[in-house]
Amino acid sequence: MRGLSGDFSTMPLKDLVAYLGSRRLTGMLRIMRAGVRKLILLREGQVLSASSNQPREFLGQFLINMGHLNEEQFSKAYATQRETKVPLGKILVMAGLVPEQTIRGALNLKFREALLDMFSWEEGEFSFDVGGAAEIEGVDVRVELADVHREGEFRETAWQAIRGAFPSGNLYLSVDESRLPEQPKPGSLDARLVKRIREGLSIDEMAKALHASDFLVYQRLYALYRLEAVKVLATPPARKHAEQDDEGEAQVVDMDIIGAESPTSEVIQAAQSFLENGNFRDGEALARRAHEMSPSPETEALLRSAEAALVGALRREMLEKPQVPSLLVSSAQVKTMQLSSPERYLLSRIDGKRDVGGIIGMSPLKEVDALKYFQAFVDAGLVKLTPR
Repeated sequence: MRGLSGDFSTMPLKDLVAYLGSRRLTGMLRIMRAGVRKLILLREGQVLSASSNQPREFLGQFLINMGHLNEEQFSKAYATQRETKVPLGKILVMAGLVPEQTIRGALNLKFREALLDMFSWEEGEFSFDVGGAAEIEGVDVRVELADVHREGEFRETAWQAIRGAFPSGNLYLSVDESRLPEQPKPGSLDARLVKRIREGLSIDEMAKALHASDFLVYQRLYALYRLEAVKVLATPPARKHAEQDDEGEAQVVDMDIIGAESPTSEVIQAAQSFLENGNFRDGEALARRAHEMSPSPETEALLRSAEAALVGALRREMLEKPQVPSLLVSSAQVKTMQLSSPERYLLSRIDGKRDVGGIIGMSPLKEVDALKYFQAFVDAGLVKLTPR
């Protein structure tokens, strides 16, 4: 068989999964959509590994979310992984931090979620290259594509019920802990959800903050909703919503630099000029703006190029040599600032011990966004970076 490629408008992912699984194919499945990239390695219709540039799909995030690992343990294991290149799961087992059976369960969930998260996508591209699958280092886990397809069909029904209770991710909730069947175990998903509800986060913000897939968060909230332990608020909490822009993105440049009424072609030209002259931050911001104004293959390619250039520059500044961030303002002052949820999350992880790479590695944010936030913190005089 030759390779296979296409887009989800003509072949939805659930149909592709059924096709690859029924034929017991071996090879590499690549999936892309609006900056999201995933690689799925298959052998005879089974998933052997699944990687993604989405932080919430990293193994460490699953283990933290499931309550099997705390952030300090993850930070140390992640630093070892960066130095040794040994798979994280193997490091955790060798260090006695997480039993191998638990790693297997987390990897099984990770592989499933990597695919199931995309079953509802109506846009995106895929390619499948037939070929021998390399041996996998670390803990060996295999997931049948046929099982993933069956679970996807179940989730379609589940989502209908969930959406009946929570029609939007922009909803805010209240919690009545007296209706919980038992006190949530510290570190468990329920405990973390209760904490985020009390902090006034929307459902979608919870999914980001908890390093979890949408379905896992919504499924658990729906179970609590059925118990009447969780209810939808008619209006947002008072502290919301002048904190952030529509996407929660870090705004590191003045987006009026070209003018709100500028045509897309002019914004593209300006972005290219900034990039050519080494001004990657403004170049990336304008490339993003151009893509939002008029999405096209040209603007998408420009944005990807700009993001790569910006990430490269920021990595050299902040990650090439380990640097430990420290706050230049008091915690009390931080609480009074108008900050987005991602900004508050990153600032809350600064403890004078973890370096920038360690904090970003366990955050639910895209690397480029987290790096931009840290650069903005430094520029604003909120944070100082000290070489380790």
